[in-house]
Amino acid sequence: MEKETSSCKPIEESALKSFRSHSPLKEVRYIIAVGSGKGGVGKTTLSVLLSLALKEEGFLVGLYDLDFYGPNSSLLLSSKKEEPIRNPEGYKPLNLEGIKVMSLSFMISEREPVFMRGLLAAKLLQELTQRVIWGPLDFLILDLPPGTGDIFLSMLDLFSPDGFILVTTSHKLSLADSLRTVSILKEKRVPLLGVIKNMSNLFGKEEAFRKFLEDIKAPLLFELPFLEEFSEKETLPEIFSKSEKRELLQGLAKEVLKRIFRIH
Repeated sequence: MEKETSSCKPIEESALKSFRSHSPLKEVRYIIAVGSGKGGVGKTTLSVLLSLALKEEGFLVGLYDLDFYGPNSSLLLSSKKEEPIRNPEGYKPLNLEGIKVMSLSFMISEREPVFMRGLLAAKLLQELTQRVIWGPLDFLILDLPPGTGDIFLSMLDLFSPDGFILVTTSHKLSLADSLRTVSILKEKRVPLLGVIKNMSNLFGKEEAFRKFLEDIKAPLLFELPFLEEFSEKETLPEIFSKSEKRELLQGLAKEVLKRIFRIH
């Protein structure tokens, strides 16, 4: 029985590795996954900010919302409810603020519950990915769901991301879950580009956070304070239209690009 399993393994791995080159992803230069082992740490906010930052640097950027249970990345870019263009070839992503965006939120209402077991979600991920027509992109940013369940693991296999950005706070629960995520990345041999520390002005624990970085041997890419402007503005482009906020975007893009091109 063991021989049969091991003989099938190379075929499975080969099929997964060829998925990117034989799907609409073949025109994408770099795929960057943004995630965390825990919910509520701001990975969607950082996914959208990174997309905006790279777009401001002149790159062609796509944002793929893979949080099927809470698909809301588009809400941070636009307050309008829109639907993707569907044709016989598949789905064409919406252009929001110069970024190509695909999200399950375009296809369901905000009040419609998503009943989907893990295996079904993983299957939907593969089928939807084959139907999205991205076109040429310099970067495709993957906004991942919380945790390391079926969608997360299927993403690693299907997309073979060129790098992973870990979003966390300095709270001990967030750091504990992040350690588990890093272990999976090492096992799957996915490059960890670095860590983004979100809500940096809300939590202390600086010593614990420094030890966390030392343990995982990864650089701190960026620190983002809690955005109080969310109580006044609806979207991130509104918040980051001011010059001092635009400098934050430039800093984020600079650090991420530095790591991407160093690794590749």
